[in-house]
Amino acid sequence: MKRDLSSEVTVFVVSAGNNPNYRNCIKALNNQTVEIKINVIKDYHPMSVAFQQMLLRCTTEYYIEVDEDMVLYPNAIELMYDSIKVAPENRPMVVFRLHDTHLDFNLFGVKIYRFSIFKKYPYNLECLSCEVEQLDRMRKDGYDYLCNETVAGKHSPDWTCPDIFERYFNLMEKFKEFKYVWLEDLPAKLWGILKAHPDEKNLYAFLGAYTSLSRKGIEKTEKDFTKVKREEFSLIESYMSKPFSATLYLSSKCNFKCDWCYRQHNDIEQAPDMSLLTVRNLLVKFPGIKSICLCGFGETLLCDNLKIIISELKTRNIFAGLITNGSLIIKKFPELLTHSNYIPDYVSVSLNAHNAEQHKIITKTDTFRDVIEGIRLLVSRNVDTFVSYVCTKESLKHVPEFLKLVKGLGVKTVHLHNVLPHFKNNERFWDLVLTKNDKDLVDNLRLLPESDIVKSYPILISKQEKMRFCQFPWRTIAVNGNGSISICNSVYPCDAKNGKIDDYVVWQNNYCQDMRSSILGEQKEACTMCFRNWQMEF
Repeated sequence: MKRDLSSEVTVFVVSAGNNPNYRNCIKALNNQTVEIKINVIKDYHPMSVAFQQMLLRCTTEYYIEVDEDMVLYPNAIELMYDSIKVAPENRPMVVFRLHDTHLDFNLFGVKIYRFSIFKKYPYNLECLSCEVEQLDRMRKDGYDYLCNETVAGKHSPDWTCPDIFERYFNLMEKFKEFKYVWLEDLPAKLWGILKAHPDEKNLYAFLGAYTSLSRKGIEKTEKDFTKVKREEFSLIESYMSKPFSATLYLSSKCNFKCDWCYRQHNDIEQAPDMSLLTVRNLLVKFPGIKSICLCGFGETLLCDNLKIIISELKTRNIFAGLITNGSLIIKKFPELLTHSNYIPDYVSVSLNAHNAEQHKIITKTDTFRDVIEGIRLLVSRNVDTFVSYVCTKESLKHVPEFLKLVKGLGVKTVHLHNVLPHFKNNERFWDLVLTKNDKDLVDNLRLLPESDIVKSYPILISKQEKMRFCQFPWRTIAVNGNGSISICNSVYPCDAKNGKIDDYVVWQNNYCQDMRSSILGEQKEACTMCFRNWQMEF
């Protein structure tokens, strides 16, 4: 039977929930030799604010701070508790070592505190190193900490590239401020690790340290546990990375004439249907692509090569999804569903009306029943099925009826989104689009009984604000039937300024350079094609 310390020790886990070690961190705490109380401090930032939560939440005499990248050994908590119990009264904190797997080095990292003392010394939320400043105050009152050389666990056995970049950037910022001796040779050590093991993570570790050293001044802010990617990392990554996903615009043909569609408001030259040869050329050029979305400036099910393209992707074990207006599912999908190699991994159906009358007004077709039966067929065949709905000022009031309809069909995922601003300079656009004045109406949708199936809501805009720049360049690309290529998920049907798959260096064209300028803040406006910027808010 485990020794029960739950009334005496609280273990606080400081987390943003996106660290690759988080699950193992929690698992290790649950596997301790003693019973403990675990309290997760999630999404508080910067570090000083997160740590202050420990003082606000603690109800036990002792508490332990564990970062989400610390994986403790099974006896660690018991060892730490026994150590502080015998520590002198003027030593209210004991620090234990962790084995840093990347540096192959034992560093001091995990700590146990005596709450009755530390609660008198709240963290300074304004300084660069809140723990250092806190201890300076405590030392003036005669308190200090003890160091225990015992290794209590591992520090960050697993790394992502953004995390390891951030780690060494922050360490060198602290070196510039505090001149810690153990950090003096860190850049040289990281260089040696990279030369011995030249992989992506070791490269970003070195670049994180170098980026800090190459900057003037010191970033006097605490660690932010919620930060996903540093701006410098994203910029470096954008020049170094290769795409892992793609959007294929299969066809420019369409049987609908939806009023808000790009094709209704722009004079565009239609591209030919996507060929299997174009798909193969793309995958030869970018072998790292693992996920592909099949969509179009028209209806994807009108592409004559759809079946062989899906089969090609499935044969290569590429995750393939399909976007459709749903009107041809009954006609086309029974054939596609005859063999597993023709079935996409998911199907997203664009259904923008709650009844046949409204659907006919929007699409200029009498196909509402076909769409409904198509969705029913997909669900019955266990195809992962999403439904999306364009919310306008007029259609927003019908969302409750729409959600009841699709939930009754067995749909489990719905995306509600705003109108794309393809004709934003046309005043009529503002008669359709949801603006920030509609916030209360959109917020009410979250309270509907059927809101459990809604995964995204419309992003609300205003006439005054600029369009947001995409934060995901160069990790995904788009290709149309001409072989025109874009370094985001949108590409015009036929546009000479885009690069081509067959270009020797795909990125070296005006379109791609304009995208790079956007990210660097040199352009006044972002493109209007991307659903990331306008349609979805998760």
